[in-house]
Formats: sequence, C-alpha cells, structure tokens
Amino acid sequence: MGREEVQGMIRPILLLISMLMLCALSLVGLTGCGETQATETVERADIITIDEMRNFGRLERPVVLFPHDLHTQALAAEGKSCETCHIKMENGKYAPLFKRVANTDYDTVMNLYHDACIQCHKETTGDKTGPVTCGECHRKDAKFISTWTEIGFNRSLHYRHEQANMEKCDHCHHVYDEQQKKLVYVKNQESSCRDCHKKEKIDNRLSLEQAAHYKCFGCHLENPETGPTTCAGCHDKQMQMDIKVVEHPARLYRNQPDYTYLSPDDAELVHAKLPVVNFAHIDHEQYLDKCRTCHHETMKACNECHLLDPGEDAVTTVTLQQAMHDMQSKHSCAGCHAEKKSQTQCAGCHALMEQGKLTDHACTICHSGPKPDELAKMSTAARTRKPAGRNMEKLSFRMKDIPDTVYIGRLSNKYEAAAFPHKKIIEKLMTYIGDSKIATYFHGQEDVVCRGCHHHTPVGETPPLCESCHTRPFNEEDLLKPGLFGAFHRQCLGCHEAMNITEPSDCVGCHAKKAGN
Repeated sequence: MGREEVQGMIRPILLLISMLMLCALSLVGLTGCGETQATETVERADIITIDEMRNFGRLERPVVLFPHDLHTQALAAEGKSCETCHIKMENGKYAPLFKRVANTDYDTVMNLYHDACIQCHKETTGDKTGPVTCGECHRKDAKFISTWTEIGFNRSLHYRHEQANMEKCDHCHHVYDEQQKKLVYVKNQESSCRDCHKKEKIDNRLSLEQAAHYKCFGCHLENPETGPTTCAGCHDKQMQMDIKVVEHPARLYRNQPDYTYLSPDDAELVHAKLPVVNFAHIDHEQYLDKCRTCHHETMKACNECHLLDPGEDAVTTVTLQQAMHDMQSKHSCAGCHAEKKSQTQCAGCHALMEQGKLTDHACTICHSGPKPDELAKMSTAARTRKPAGRNMEKLSFRMKDIPDTVYIGRLSNKYEAAAFPHKKIIEKLMTYIGDSKIATYFHGQEDVVCRGCHHHTPVGETPPLCESCHTRPFNEEDLLKPGLFGAFHRQCLGCHEAMNITEPSDCVGCHAKKAGN
C-alpha cells in the first residue's frame, strides 16, 4: 500500500475526530462546567430572573432563575435577615439590587454574584446545599417554571391600607416639587403609581417594580404583621384568592363630580355634532375596581388628553371619538360595555350579532344629553347636576299577542315540527335584562329583546317570518346569508352554546322522529 493511499484512509478519520472534539468543546461552552442532568421542573411564584449582565452587553450564558423565598427561608432558619444580600441605606430601606445600590461595571457586578453566592453555598450546612458550579446556575434546561401573577391594588386593598394608615394618604401618594427638589404630598393630586412609575426606570424615577418593592414591601418588612413579606405572599395566585376582600369599601374620593357630561373641551365644542353624553361617575365607581380602568395614564378628564382634532402639540393622537368608541380597548366606553355582552346571560343574543360595530340605537342611548351649543352656556354646577332618570319603554305590542309556542316545521322531512317555547324564552331574557342595570339602560325599550333572533327587524315592528329573508335552499349568489335550514340551526344552537345550555343535546331533543324513519 503506497503512502498516498495510507494518507487517503487516515484523512477522513482525522476529520471525524476533529468534528467530534469541536462538538464536545461547543457543548462545554454552551452548558458550562459541571452541567447537571435535566430534572423535573418545579412551579414557583417567587422566581426572579437574574439577567443584570444585560446592562453591559450580550449575555454569555443562560440567565439564572433564582427562587427568592427559598433563600429567605433558609437564611431565616440561620437567624439571618435581608441584610445578608441587600444593603441597608441611610433611610432604613433596603436597596433592591443584590449587594449594591447601583450597577457599576461588568467585572464588579459579576464578581459580586459569583463570590457571594458560591461562598454562601459552600458554607451552607446540611444535606441541601446550593449550586457551586457554573452550569448548575446557568442552566439551559430550566429547573423552575415561574407562576408569578401580577397583583392589582383594587378598591378593597386600597381601603384596607387607607384604614391601616389612619387615612393619611401621604404615606403612599406624592408628587415631585421642582422648587424644593423633593417628594411632597398635595391633596387632591393623588394618582395611580403607574402614572409616574413606568415599566422601566427613567432618570431618577424608579420603575413601577422598583417603587412597589421599595415602598410596599419595605413597609411590610417594617410591620410584618400588616402584610406579606414573601414573593409568593403577593404573587401566588392561590394566595391572592385568600386575601380578605372588603365587600363594600368606602368611596375613593378625589373631589370628582358624582355626575358630569362626557364632551369635548369647551374650545372644541363648536366642532361637536352630537348631543353630549350623560355620565354617572358615581355609578361607574361602584362597578369598577380601579380608577385606572378609565383614567389609564393620569387622573385628568378625558378631554384634557383626547381632542376631537389633535394637533402637533396634543398629548396623544388618539382622538376623543376613538378613546370613547374603540371596541378593542378596555379603557374605552364601548370596549368596556362590549365585554359585558360576553357574559353568559347576554351572549345568547350578542355572540351571534355582528361584532365590533355599534348600532344607531346604541348611539342615541348614550348621546342623550344637551346639544353642544347648549352645554357651552351651562355653568359648572349645571354640568355636574344629576340628570333625569330614564325609564324602560314598554313593548309596542301587548304581551298576550306574543305566541306561547311557535312550531317550526317548514323543513320537516324525517322529523316532526319543532315546538319552540317562544314566550317562555322572551320572559327569561327579559328577566336577565331586568336584573342588570346596564342591560336595562342600554336596551332602552323592551322591543329590543326581539332583535336577538329577528336581527334585521326595526325595533318596535312586528317581525316577519324567518323564511321572508332566508330561502329554503342555500342561495349561492348571497354567500353571507344562510338558507332557512342553516339559519334555524345557527341561531338556535349558537344561542344554546353561548349560554352553556346543554339540553337538548341531539336532534330528537327538538324534533320527534316521524313514524317510519
């Protein structure tokens, strides 16, 4: 065998060995030294993602998932406090960052974690000690799954804190005084924390997360008997459900009017076309848990930010019309009301109607206040006076004229005609409407209930038979209109499904089989 032949045989083997070595080195680089085998993941609400090195550039290793409560419990068992990991500042509060008040440079921050964490784990006694190698902390396979759940400061929690602080609002609420260069409390300027504290820290203004832990958690640490001092205490879903709820908390009063008109700013009233909207502020407060449901950025009136025709200097480009009518927004009137339609007792009719669109009937229900030119002449007192109530208009025909049962047998072939309990269903829907203040208000008159099925019949008119619009066979030239068979089954079965009605569950539940079939 010649030299060239031997080299030809060895070259592929050397290439294979080189590739295997590169793969092995790559795995070491990716997983780190001492990488542990994949284990079953654990769900916890106290997981903090340690990714501080992002502040200095791209991460070289996977982030660290840190079970905070697990560590505080272990430290407490040894008689240690938060000062083991957090610096106590001059004002008595703990700095939120680990072993430092602020980020400095890459090497300093990295060494803080490595030296302190690994050293503590090495000193820990007992069977369960913490990881001491790179791959045990910087894992590709997540050991923990975070079940962290955001907690909202609703009316009940606000009331409980208000009482605990003897109604001293300055414990939490503050604004920055430019002249004094410090935080001060100003009565009737109380606002949501989120109005100032955003997702990220801006200059010297803490992020919402930092502010909440600095102020709220800091207060709980000083007064352990008043509130939770663990991550799970606030952010575990089950523990949130166990928080005591005050059924009827006192009103959050900030000098707001009980009643007002939703309208453009006075300077823009000349451009308004419709009568303004009567708005019962006090009623909406009772239905909503948080002021920021509507006042999503500040506590200002809607028309201070949202204009009919925003110019270049406007606070937002979202017009007043959009802010009030956006069906997809949880902050808009129409969007919030649309969510109510998805409730079981409402969905039987509303789930089958055209979505994302308001009817002319709905417009006149809201826009029932003074005309714009009349509002411009009204005093402040007149603008905040309780408007006259609205009474539900009665049926335009007598209840006794409504048939008790309607027999649907136009398409009967294998089955007998279906006996439809017409009046019983109307009475049930009327009961649902009567039990809901918002439904009573927006239906306006009882005839509206008929449009749940007779959807194109004008309110107040006797509806024609379904087959007047829906022909027996399917009309291929009108694809958006089902045939009579499809219309009946879509309407009836669609209503049952939306309202979680399980019976009847099959064809014979509505249609008795004909003899011989």
